[in-house]
Amino acid sequence: MMDIITRGRLKQMRLTGMVECLEHLAAPDAAATLTTIDIVKMMTDREWERRHNSKLHRLRRAADLAQPHADVTDLRVLPDRTLDTDLIGRLAVGNYIAKHEDVIVLGPTGSGKSYIACALGNKAVQQYKSVLYLRTIDLFDKLTIAERAGTRGQTLAKLVKVDLLILDEWFTSPPTVEQVRNLHALIERRTAVGSTIFASQIPPAKWHDQIEEKVVADAICDRITANAHKMTLTCKDSLRRVFKPIDQPPEEHGEPPPNPGWLTTTSNPAHPLRANRLLGKSRVAQQREHSGSNRRK
Repeated sequence: MMDIITRGRLKQMRLTGMVECLEHLAAPDAAATLTTIDIVKMMTDREWERRHNSKLHRLRRAADLAQPHADVTDLRVLPDRTLDTDLIGRLAVGNYIAKHEDVIVLGPTGSGKSYIACALGNKAVQQYKSVLYLRTIDLFDKLTIAERAGTRGQTLAKLVKVDLLILDEWFTSPPTVEQVRNLHALIERRTAVGSTIFASQIPPAKWHDQIEEKVVADAICDRITANAHKMTLTCKDSLRRVFKPIDQPPEEHGEPPPNPGWLTTTSNPAHPLRANRLLGKSRVAQQREHSGSNRRK
């Protein structure tokens, strides 16, 4: 049986996986047929698994994906939808991140741009890559606040270190001169250092028109499109209507209909998680509050 001093020392060294393994082996006859090498191997495996699971959990929380359960295996090919499954399959491997290449996802509203971007982000997290999801307007706000607080350099440095940066709603509205300057600094520093996914309704040929300073516009557009994988999504109707009809009455009895995969509860503006998101609460805090309210019910 493991004594208190040994247990405390292992915990101080943050070897809680080994502690759990030794406590399991302390049960009668649990380690009767095991050799010393077997016990050491079991302890090492348990600690290795614990650390990797902990790292994966931290990466998922830090990514703050708009659709945290998005999965490339759940993508559906429909008759009226254009979807480059071959390109998505190649991107899911993650070589574009190792090569510091970018991805441009284009399509109209409701075509699944955000879902695909988040699905690729989830795949990168599973490969233990650091990921960060931001709407473009939130990126501008973050950099503006940092500049006024005198922490612009530190904020840019953190954004540059991210392996995969996902910028949603790219160039939905024309940026200001200050926003363009910050954007140019970020794009320039991330070139050949990290990968970025741009999800936009506007094709790259029209990005130039969104920027007032044409010289800076040339630099930004050239750096993004020079080594980017491009996919264009088309759909006859919004996928929100295809997978979740608005005229469908709620279920009064039994279990609710299954989530179609690409649509999450946070996509619904009336949902409390989405409302809290608009108030600035993190997705992790929203999920905890929502789970707590369900338990109280």
